[in-house]
Amino acid sequence: MSAKSSLLVIGNSNVGKSSITRLLVSNPKAFKGKSGKSPGSTLLIKPVFQSNMAYKIVDLPGFGYMKQASKRREEHIKSKIVVHIEKHHQDYFLALLILNILRIEDEIQKYHIENKESIPLTFELITFLREFDIPVLILLNKIDKLSILDKNKRISLLADAAQDYNIPISEFKDIDELSMTYIPYLEFSALKKTNLHNLKKIIKHFLI
Repeated sequence: MSAKSSLLVIGNSNVGKSSITRLLVSNPKAFKGKSGKSPGSTLLIKPVFQSNMAYKIVDLPGFGYMKQASKRREEHIKSKIVVHIEKHHQDYFLALLILNILRIEDEIQKYHIENKESIPLTFELITFLREFDIPVLILLNKIDKLSILDKNKRISLLADAAQDYNIPISEFKDIDELSMTYIPYLEFSALKKTNLHNLKKIIKHFLI
Protein backbone atom coordinates (compact mmCIF):
# COMPACT_ATOMS: atom_id res chain seq x y z
CA MET A 1 0.00 0.00 0.00
CA SER A 2 1.37 3.41 -0.99
CA ALA A 3 2.15 6.23 1.46
CA LYS A 4 -0.99 8.08 0.37
CA SER A 5 -3.24 5.12 0.92
CA SER A 6 -6.65 6.61 1.59
CA LEU A 7 -9.56 7.71 -0.59
CA LEU A 8 -11.57 10.58 0.87
CA VAL A 9 -15.35 10.54 0.38
CA ILE A 10 -16.99 13.84 1.26
CA GLY A 11 -20.29 15.63 0.67
CA ASN A 12 -23.59 16.75 2.12
CA SER A 13 -25.92 14.40 3.94
CA ASN A 14 -28.01 12.10 1.77
CA VAL A 15 -26.00 12.47 -1.44
CA GLY A 16 -25.14 8.77 -1.64
CA LYS A 17 -21.73 8.56 0.06
CA SER A 18 -22.39 5.21 1.71
CA SER A 19 -23.95 3.77 -1.46
CA ILE A 20 -20.91 4.75 -3.50
CA THR A 21 -18.53 3.45 -0.83
CA ARG A 22 -20.35 0.13 -1.00
CA LEU A 23 -19.67 -0.03 -4.74
CA LEU A 24 -15.93 0.39 -4.14
CA VAL A 25 -15.24 -2.11 -1.35
CA SER A 26 -14.11 -5.63 -2.16
CA ASN A 27 -17.02 -7.25 -0.29
CA PRO A 28 -20.16 -5.05 -0.58
CA LYS A 29 -22.31 -7.47 1.43
CA ALA A 30 -20.04 -7.07 4.44
CA PHE A 31 -20.24 -3.27 4.31
CA LYS A 32 -23.03 -1.90 6.48
CA GLY A 33 -22.40 1.81 6.02
CA LYS A 34 -23.19 4.39 8.67
CA SER A 35 -26.05 3.97 11.09
CA GLY A 36 -27.08 7.46 12.20
CA LYS A 37 -30.72 7.84 13.25
CA SER A 38 -31.06 10.94 11.08
CA PRO A 39 -29.03 12.65 8.32
CA GLY A 40 -25.90 14.19 9.78
CA SER A 41 -26.22 12.38 13.12
CA THR A 42 -23.16 10.16 12.65
CA LEU A 43 -19.91 11.90 13.61
CA LEU A 44 -17.70 8.82 13.52
CA ILE A 45 -14.68 9.05 11.23
CA LYS A 46 -13.44 5.53 10.64
CA PRO A 47 -11.51 4.16 7.65
CA VAL A 48 -13.21 1.39 5.69
CA PHE A 49 -10.85 -1.38 4.71
CA GLN A 50 -11.42 -4.97 3.61
CA SER A 51 -9.12 -7.68 2.37
CA ASN A 52 -8.08 -7.42 -1.29
CA MET A 53 -8.45 -3.62 -1.27
CA ALA A 54 -5.52 -1.51 -2.45
CA TYR A 55 -6.58 1.50 -0.38
CA LYS A 56 -8.69 2.60 2.59
CA ILE A 57 -11.87 4.61 2.19
CA VAL A 58 -12.66 7.41 4.64
CA ASP A 59 -16.32 8.41 4.41
CA LEU A 60 -16.56 11.68 6.32
CA PRO A 61 -19.75 12.67 8.18
CA GLY A 62 -22.37 14.36 6.04
CA PHE A 63 -23.35 17.96 6.65
CA GLY A 64 -25.95 20.34 5.31
CA TYR A 65 -29.59 19.48 4.51
CA MET A 66 -30.00 18.12 8.03
CA LYS A 67 -33.63 18.61 9.01
CA GLN A 68 -33.08 17.48 12.58
CA ALA A 69 -29.69 19.07 13.21
CA SER A 70 -29.19 22.47 14.80
CA LYS A 71 -26.94 25.13 13.27
CA ARG A 72 -24.49 24.59 16.12
CA ARG A 73 -24.29 20.85 15.42
CA GLU A 74 -23.78 21.47 11.72
CA GLU A 75 -20.89 23.85 12.45
CA HIS A 76 -19.43 21.26 14.83
CA ILE A 77 -19.47 18.65 12.06
CA LYS A 78 -17.80 21.06 9.62
CA SER A 79 -15.11 21.91 12.18
CA LYS A 80 -14.49 18.21 12.81
CA ILE A 81 -14.06 17.61 9.08
CA VAL A 82 -11.70 20.60 8.67
CA VAL A 83 -9.53 19.45 11.57
CA HIS A 84 -9.44 15.90 10.21
CA ILE A 85 -8.31 16.99 6.74
CA GLU A 86 -5.72 19.40 8.13
CA LYS A 87 -4.28 16.59 10.24
CA HIS A 88 -4.48 13.74 7.74
CA HIS A 89 -4.27 15.41 4.32
CA GLN A 90 -1.02 13.63 3.51
CA ASP A 91 -2.87 10.29 3.66
CA TYR A 92 -5.19 11.08 0.75
CA PHE A 93 -4.40 10.39 -2.88
CA LEU A 94 -7.85 11.52 -4.08
CA ALA A 95 -11.03 13.13 -2.76
CA LEU A 96 -14.43 12.17 -4.13
CA LEU A 97 -16.71 15.16 -3.69
CA ILE A 98 -20.19 13.72 -4.12
CA LEU A 99 -23.00 16.05 -5.18
CA ASN A 100 -26.67 15.30 -5.56
CA ILE A 101 -27.33 16.74 -9.00
CA LEU A 102 -30.95 17.34 -7.99
CA ARG A 103 -29.83 19.92 -5.40
CA ILE A 104 -27.18 21.80 -7.37
CA GLU A 105 -29.56 24.44 -8.69
CA ASP A 106 -30.93 25.22 -5.21
CA GLU A 107 -27.45 25.57 -3.69
CA ILE A 108 -26.18 27.91 -6.39
CA GLN A 109 -29.37 29.95 -6.42
CA LYS A 110 -29.32 30.45 -2.64
CA TYR A 111 -25.61 30.93 -2.02
CA HIS A 112 -24.38 32.49 -5.26
CA ILE A 113 -27.10 34.13 -7.30
CA GLU A 114 -29.27 35.53 -4.49
CA ASN A 115 -26.39 36.22 -2.08
CA LYS A 116 -23.17 37.39 -3.68
CA GLU A 117 -21.47 37.64 -0.28
CA SER A 118 -21.63 33.89 0.34
CA ILE A 119 -19.96 30.95 -1.38
CA PRO A 120 -21.64 27.63 -2.15
CA LEU A 121 -20.27 24.93 0.13
CA THR A 122 -19.34 22.85 -2.92
CA PHE A 123 -16.81 25.44 -4.07
CA GLU A 124 -15.62 26.12 -0.55
CA LEU A 125 -14.78 22.42 -0.16
CA ILE A 126 -12.97 22.26 -3.49
CA THR A 127 -10.85 25.29 -2.62
CA PHE A 128 -10.05 23.86 0.80
CA LEU A 129 -9.00 20.46 -0.59
CA ARG A 130 -6.85 22.06 -3.28
CA GLU A 131 -4.98 24.05 -0.64
CA PHE A 132 -3.66 20.71 0.59
CA ASP A 133 -2.90 19.48 -2.95
CA ILE A 134 -5.51 16.73 -2.71
CA PRO A 135 -6.80 15.92 -6.21
CA VAL A 136 -10.58 16.24 -6.43
CA LEU A 137 -13.09 14.33 -8.54
CA ILE A 138 -16.68 15.59 -8.52
CA LEU A 139 -19.26 12.81 -8.70
CA LEU A 140 -22.62 14.12 -9.90
CA ASN A 141 -24.78 11.42 -8.38
CA LYS A 142 -28.43 10.58 -9.22
CA ILE A 143 -28.27 11.57 -12.89
CA ASP A 144 -30.77 8.78 -13.53
CA LYS A 145 -33.42 10.98 -11.91
CA LEU A 146 -33.20 13.70 -14.59
CA SER A 147 -33.87 14.12 -18.26
CA ILE A 148 -30.86 14.87 -20.46
CA LEU A 149 -32.07 18.47 -20.84
CA ASP A 150 -32.42 19.05 -17.07
CA LYS A 151 -29.13 17.31 -16.37
CA ASN A 152 -27.24 19.46 -18.85
CA LYS A 153 -28.90 22.60 -17.49
CA ARG A 154 -27.69 21.86 -13.95
CA ILE A 155 -24.19 20.93 -15.07
CA SER A 156 -23.92 24.14 -17.11
CA LEU A 157 -25.07 26.15 -14.08
CA LEU A 158 -22.46 24.43 -11.90
CA ALA A 159 -19.65 25.05 -14.40
CA ASP A 160 -20.57 28.72 -14.90
CA ALA A 161 -20.76 29.38 -11.15
CA ALA A 162 -17.47 27.56 -10.55
CA GLN A 163 -15.72 29.90 -12.98
CA ASP A 164 -16.73 32.84 -10.77
CA TYR A 165 -14.62 31.30 -8.00
CA ASN A 166 -11.69 30.50 -10.33
CA ILE A 167 -12.48 26.79 -10.20
CA PRO A 168 -12.35 25.35 -13.71
CA ILE A 169 -14.33 22.12 -13.97
CA SER A 170 -14.58 19.84 -16.97
CA GLU A 171 -16.28 16.56 -17.79
CA PHE A 172 -14.05 13.50 -17.51
CA LYS A 173 -13.32 12.16 -20.97
CA ASP A 174 -10.13 10.13 -20.81
CA ILE A 175 -7.45 9.20 -18.29
CA ASP A 176 -4.73 10.71 -20.47
CA GLU A 177 -6.47 14.10 -20.30
CA LEU A 178 -6.58 14.32 -16.50
CA SER A 179 -4.75 17.37 -15.21
CA MET A 180 -4.35 19.23 -11.92
CA THR A 181 -5.24 22.45 -13.77
CA TYR A 182 -8.96 21.62 -13.70
CA ILE A 183 -11.42 19.64 -11.59
CA PRO A 184 -12.94 16.70 -13.48
CA TYR A 185 -16.55 15.72 -12.94
CA LEU A 186 -18.17 12.40 -13.65
CA GLU A 187 -21.86 11.86 -14.28
CA PHE A 188 -22.85 9.06 -11.93
CA SER A 189 -25.67 6.93 -10.61
CA ALA A 190 -25.02 4.73 -7.59
CA LEU A 191 -28.37 3.04 -8.22
CA LYS A 192 -27.72 2.21 -11.88
CA LYS A 193 -23.92 1.93 -11.45
CA THR A 194 -23.53 4.44 -14.27
CA ASN A 195 -19.85 5.22 -14.92
CA LEU A 196 -18.68 2.94 -12.10
CA HIS A 197 -16.03 1.55 -14.43
CA ASN A 198 -14.66 5.03 -15.12
CA LEU A 199 -14.72 5.87 -11.41
CA LYS A 200 -12.60 2.83 -10.60
CA LYS A 201 -10.26 3.69 -13.47
CA ILE A 202 -9.75 7.22 -12.14
CA ILE A 203 -9.13 5.96 -8.61
CA LYS A 204 -6.52 3.53 -9.89
CA HIS A 205 -4.85 6.33 -11.87
CA PHE A 206 -4.39 8.53 -8.81
CA LEU A 207 -3.45 5.65 -6.51
CA ILE A 208 -0.45 4.60 -8.59
